Amino acid sequence: MKRLLVFLCVSALVFAVATPLLAGGIDNKHNFSAEYARTLNRNAATDSADAVVYNPAGTVKMEDGLYVNLAGQYAFKDYSNTFNGTEYDSDEPDIVPSLFALYRKDRWAGFAAFTIPAGGGSVDYEDGMATTYRVAQGVIATGAYAAGSIRDMGLEGEMYYYGITVGGACALNDWLSVSVGLRYVDANREFEGFATMTPIAPVPETLYVEYEETGHGWGGIFGMNISPTDELNIGIRAETKTHLTLETDQKRDDVETVLGGDLVPDNAKRNRDFPALFGFGVSYQLTSNLRTEANFTYYLANDADWDDDPITTGDETQKDDGFDIGIALEYAFTPKFKASLGYMYTETEMDADDMLAAAPELDAQSVAAGLAYEVMPGLHVNVGVIQTFYDEETTTPNAVFPTGIELEKEVTLVALGIQYKFW
Repeated sequence: MKRLLVFLCVSALVFAVATPLLAGGIDNKHNFSAEYARTLNRNAATDSADAVVYNPAGTVKMEDGLYVNLAGQYAFKDYSNTFNGTEYDSDEPDIVPSLFALYRKDRWAGFAAFTIPAGGGSVDYEDGMATTYRVAQGVIATGAYAAGSIRDMGLEGEMYYYGITVGGACALNDWLSVSVGLRYVDANREFEGFATMTPIAPVPETLYVEYEETGHGWGGIFGMNISPTDELNIGIRAETKTHLTLETDQKRDDVETVLGGDLVPDNAKRNRDFPALFGFGVSYQLTSNLRTEANFTYYLANDADWDDDPITTGDETQKDDGFDIGIALEYAFTPKFKASLGYMYTETEMDADDMLAAAPELDAQSVAAGLAYEVMPGLHVNVGVIQTFYDEETTTPNAVFPTGIELEKEVTLVALGIQYKFW
């Protein structure tokens, strides 16, 4: 019986941490800037400082000067899982900041950025969800609590990967430029859950589990920008995987009182690499006022080294490469005022049984719209809105969830960005 409880509880911990906000790879996310929030397609960008992360080699196409771009995004989220006839949900919003700096002179450009390349999301299931229910049922199975005695439960989790990028670009000639950069990734994943039950033995009435996983690593970013004509621009970007080893900091583990051993071992380590990716974008100026851009981004998740505990119900190693594909249109009403529309389709290539139940990595379609305005010489403001529609998935039925767990989520993101050119 104790072996069953360990199986159930460790499963809960693996499935508890919040997943990233928007569609993308299983870990990789790209909602960095307000320019992205109004187009969804920036792999061939050459018009704003956020290009340092989307098309770094294209930064030499901008005018000489020093640029600083600050963006903030507010995400309205609705995550839910439904099982045994009851829906449990989380509508915890999130704020995601980013900062870009670019200095361009003649054939050279130097740049830096602060972004959230993974995560940026949190969940708060005030009434619990599949994870806490699974744990509570496993604890009840030990005989220390009355059958069917779950009176209350809850779960909170968040995941933030902080990224700091530095690099430079050089124009080899009028139509070809290259770039190289380094990114430092600092990963932080936190979880806190509880369940209150009626004890029939001298054990705690409410059991809490709280822990944190942290790790850090470096990765390379390489780019190429090709401009065969004045109207056509091609951006290419390759990001290497970042080797991450996550270390556990156990803050509280009341479940071990029932188990008689650590459920979340303190200082435990596991591999969780941040996946590599390949980005490709084509921008074309159809008329003097109308520009279109098409993007393809491929996430090499299968090559990332992820450890998984064999006693868990899900298997994080059972992942595959995913991709985004999209298109955008941008129309300039005047030299100072632009509007845009964007679309993106995302396929994560992950089975529902292996997803994070608290915030599943579902396939999705996203649409975006927004405006860009030059308030005064050197000062630009961007506003964008993204609506993402996720596919619904249901896990395989089992003894705890006879009809499976129905996984759903919806995200609406609003972004505001301000860019100033100092000289």
